[in-house]
Amino acid sequence: MAKVTVTDPSGEEWTVGRWWLSGFPGDTGIGLIDMIIFLIVLPVLLAWPFWLASKWLGARWSIVVERDGKKVGEEKVRGWRKSGERINEIAGLVQAGTPPQYAAA
Repeated sequence: MAKVTVTDPSGEEWTVGRWWLSGFPGDTGIGLIDMIIFLIVLPVLLAWPFWLASKWLGARWSIVVERDGKKVGEEKVRGWRKSGERINEIAGLVQAGTPPQYAAA
């Protein structure tokens, strides 16, 4: 995953990168609960290759902008290459002290 971390002129750290998937609940250590989690997650695992193919064929990527570990903005960009270019563009703006302005969530 392309992820860029830069520091703005005031010394605050910013991170810009693509968001792939949310976290996986993991192993609980209880067999029945693990089986239920597996059965719930199985459709996602089966659909994942098609999701990834759609991303490579032009679906939009979410670019997440964080400031000191807290999300301050998100943008949607179509295409892997364009999203990488936008990540670098945002990082350059932050380093120059002119980060993009995002509406409060």
